[in-house]
Amino acid sequence: MPHAKEHPLAGRRVVPDAQTGATVYVVDWLDRLPNAGYLLRAGNPVGDAFRRRIAGLDLHVSGAVLAHAAPGVALVHHAELPAYDPVPVGVIS
Repeated sequence: MPHAKEHPLAGRRVVPDAQTGATVYVVDWLDRLPNAGYLLRAGNPVGDAFRRRIAGLDLHVSGAVLAHAAPGVALVHHAELPAYDPVPVGVIS
């Protein structure tokens, strides 16, 4: 079942990893975006990298959030994003 509301950081640019300082633009929960499920299919490099990363963190794919990052799209787990109450730590815009 898709998330009922958009991700709290949707439309914002955030820094998920303070060590690298790289920013991502959060689009929304992956399950709320039409035709975006293909990113999680086996063999898709974006989904494969996401699954490898979250397996090491013992997280579930249901927390997938689509983001734009250099050089293209990325999947991040909501637990990897900065806190978002009331003003997220690491928010740039």
